[in-house]
Amino acid sequence: MRRRALLSVSATGLAATAGCLGPAFGFGTDCPRGADLRLRPTTDADTADGASDPVESLSPPERAAARDALGGAEPTMWVPEPSSPPFSDSAFLAADGTYVVAETAVVSTADRTGYEFTLETGPETTATGDALAFADLPAVDRTAFYAALGYPGRREMERFERARSISIGALLAYPDDEAESRSELVPDPAAETLHLGGQEFRFRIERTKPTTVETRRVAVRMVADSTDEFVALVYDRYGVDLDERDLSAEQRDIVETAIDDGYDECAPYSEAYADLQRTLGRQVTRVTDDGDGVATTPAADAPDRVDYANYENEWYVVQLSEYVV
Repeated sequence: MRRRALLSVSATGLAATAGCLGPAFGFGTDCPRGADLRLRPTTDADTADGASDPVESLSPPERAAARDALGGAEPTMWVPEPSSPPFSDSAFLAADGTYVVAETAVVSTADRTGYEFTLETGPETTATGDALAFADLPAVDRTAFYAALGYPGRREMERFERARSISIGALLAYPDDEAESRSELVPDPAAETLHLGGQEFRFRIERTKPTTVETRRVAVRMVADSTDEFVALVYDRYGVDLDERDLSAEQRDIVETAIDDGYDECAPYSEAYADLQRTLGRQVTRVTDDGDGVATTPAADAPDRVDYANYENEWYVVQLSEYVV
């Protein structure tokens, strides 16, 4: 999910960072390598919001397809190589008080011409000539643009409004000749300037290359028809109950410190902390005397991904990172 993706660097990943600010990342201490664990209280409403994406937050093509599928239709979308499929950043969707999973299945493929393009703006970039407004482009061009960028949602598209300087490249492709014939971007752009997000961008077709375009059918599958039911599913799938783990007194101290102030430990880790990190589904990197790292696997009964932990009948968001300075 997109909001989870923004959180995942700290909440679900083991991020190796250098030169991070603050004591939690070793700055101002003699700890060159370590781990930082924080447990942030969460409510059912916060968990439901953080674990799902509202349909309205999706890219326009995804949003339209999701709404059609929720209404019983069987919409299709197209995906050019090497773009990400639609809904790939959204684990769960929230729609009208219910929660669904959007699934796509390839129904056909076509060998097509791809158009590699660049989109640039900045102090040293000059946009010339008449401008094409993105909103006024034919629907096939707007869809092709979203498909080229992996169907970015509302939040990702807002960067075009905020950016002082941006340069991106991607591949435009269309599912058939009829769709491509309606394009104002390919094979020859109708203008060299594209007005997008309140700014003007220089748009160029750099080259063509063969590509494959998939057509995918979109379907939605209901997973919960209430917030309570959805939160229970999230905790079951992505949570761990520390009250059932027979924690030692030392591990309880670690957990309670992580709740109150955040817990920081230098490598090599104590056995108590290393076992707790494995319980949270994270690989542990041991550091030997000669500086080599030895990775140990998570606990066998830990979920594939742990985003939440229950301690003394309260749920917390797990924020865990390892650092090197």
